[in-house]
Amino acid sequence: MKKLINSALCFAIVLAATFIFNIDKASAHKKKNHKPMVCVLEKDRTKTQKTTCKQLLFFHRLCKLDQDCAILEIEKKKQEIKNKEKEIQAKESEIKGLKDEIGGLADCGEITFNHKASSNAKVYQKPNSKTKVVSNVKKGQEMLFISPSQENKSWYYVKVKKDDNCADGYIQQRFVIKKAGEDKVVKVGPKIIEINQPGWAEEDKLILIDAEGTVSITGAIQDGKIDQIIINEEEEIINSDNSFTFLLFVPSSGSEVRIIGNKDGKKVKELTFKVKVGK
Repeated sequence: MKKLINSALCFAIVLAATFIFNIDKASAHKKKNHKPMVCVLEKDRTKTQKTTCKQLLFFHRLCKLDQDCAILEIEKKKQEIKNKEKEIQAKESEIKGLKDEIGGLADCGEITFNHKASSNAKVYQKPNSKTKVVSNVKKGQEMLFISPSQENKSWYYVKVKKDDNCADGYIQQRFVIKKAGEDKVVKVGPKIIEINQPGWAEEDKLILIDAEGTVSITGAIQDGKIDQIIINEEEEIINSDNSFTFLLFVPSSGSEVRIIGNKDGKKVKELTFKVKVGK
């Protein structure tokens, strides 16, 4: 009896395993190339199709035709959203391009221009000659000086007229001169080149400053004696009042300044001195 029960149990186990295996085989079918879905509108459906879909809808289910139409509508909306996103991106790029092209144009209003260009020059979007040119200025063209660049002290942030508007940008310091006091001339006495600020610690030899950093040094030339100033191998602008200004970075170890004044291409005067940190 016990053997008969065991045999029956083994048979049941084998039968169950065979049934499960067949179910798995039946549910795992090979991938087929399905036909593309087509939405058949209700007006184009047969009477049988309409009846079937209405009956399934009553039980809150969709027939195959309604499913296909819904899926195709969703795909259509997704594509429309993608197209809109592309349009928005294109518009954003267009707007950015227009902003770059405009370069900060604005109405000049009643601005009083207090500086002018010493020669033909370019105004850039950033204090770097490799950036976009905002405007071209001609010698003598008026501009509004706003401030030196924090990034590069040898550049000025200015506002210039551009057609009927104004444009903001950066121009090299050496191209900017003051309009005010154009008919005045700084008197330097017997010296051909004189340093006015900061004051001397030792006449024509040493200037002392409080701490390491950038210092603005101003001076003047004797009227009619010099037409070119070169400071540490770079030419600086001589203003209409015979004054000049240059920025110098002074490290803790100090710095040397070499000023050469030329007239008609020939050296007239050379002044060399040191700027140190101390008291």
